[in-house]
Amino acid sequence: MNIKELAKKLNLSITTVSRALGGYSDVSEKTREKVKKFAIKYKYSPNLYASALASGRSKTVGYVLPIYGTHSSTLNQGNIFQFVSGMSEALLSESIQFQVLFAKSEAEELEAYKKLIFEQKIENIVLQNIKTKDKRIELLNKYKINYVAWGKNKFCKNFSWVDLDNKNAIEKITNYLIKKGHKDISYINISEKYNFASERKASFLKTLKKNKIKFNKNYYASVKLEEPEKSFEIIRKMLSKNKKITSIICSTEFSALSAIKACNYLNLEIGKDISIITFDGPLVKDLSTPPITAISFPVQELGKRAIKILLKGHSNKKNYSNFEAKSDIIERGSVHFVS
Repeated sequence: MNIKELAKKLNLSITTVSRALGGYSDVSEKTREKVKKFAIKYKYSPNLYASALASGRSKTVGYVLPIYGTHSSTLNQGNIFQFVSGMSEALLSESIQFQVLFAKSEAEELEAYKKLIFEQKIENIVLQNIKTKDKRIELLNKYKINYVAWGKNKFCKNFSWVDLDNKNAIEKITNYLIKKGHKDISYINISEKYNFASERKASFLKTLKKNKIKFNKNYYASVKLEEPEKSFEIIRKMLSKNKKITSIICSTEFSALSAIKACNYLNLEIGKDISIITFDGPLVKDLSTPPITAISFPVQELGKRAIKILLKGHSNKKNYSNFEAKSDIIERGSVHFVS
């Protein structure tokens, strides 16, 4: 079945069928649905490459996967691939192609986005790891690219995004520890240049204050994404110098593994002498010993939602949408009661 034959069966022009399948708003929703049903019935699949060549515009969704810093290890890419899986599932249902580029540094990442825009003519992009000051957002806004981000930005609100409710997640974690008698709570974060890390720190400080617990700067540290090994030394030194610490909140799975290593080095039994809690993923759920109590959220659902929002409309039309995923604590025995 080609588009000419499909148009004939529908008694519509080829242009109308093409625009209906492309989701153009100048074709009524009723007609778009009818064309879609006929396309499925007669197993018509548009040639996406030919369509892109003819129109000079790509129906493909672009995505740049960072493989540097913490993400340089395949062990720590579980959440990323869950997100990608959710996106792929949503794109498959819409017969839209997915173009993934890889980047080994921040500079290479920005160049990859330029390649998607200028060389591959891709007009639909998904971002991740949003920074408080993000050059990628400036680039996509400048060239009027339709995009959605995995992560929000406190300085720029004029774009669509999906994200974990970071403030609520940290509030839950901190209150969970406090209810178990913990007051000397340490926090291992990553660089606050990443918006989610900044949000989590702010929520941690606010929750301590709400519970009338004074923030101890010696209990807080942040490490760069590029320095996962360094977090072991930071945690080891922190615990050695601050014997009163009873619990550690880890902002990433990598730092949770470093916390386990540091506790083992200092002969501190996790779940008895010291508590560890983090954000969930395959590292702490399936591979760490012991498994770590964590706050879990639906990463795959975030990927699906990102694509649904992306396909809704062009971001330069100020048709912004967002979705915040709620989270739940999964107990695995790494948090103890303090009398």
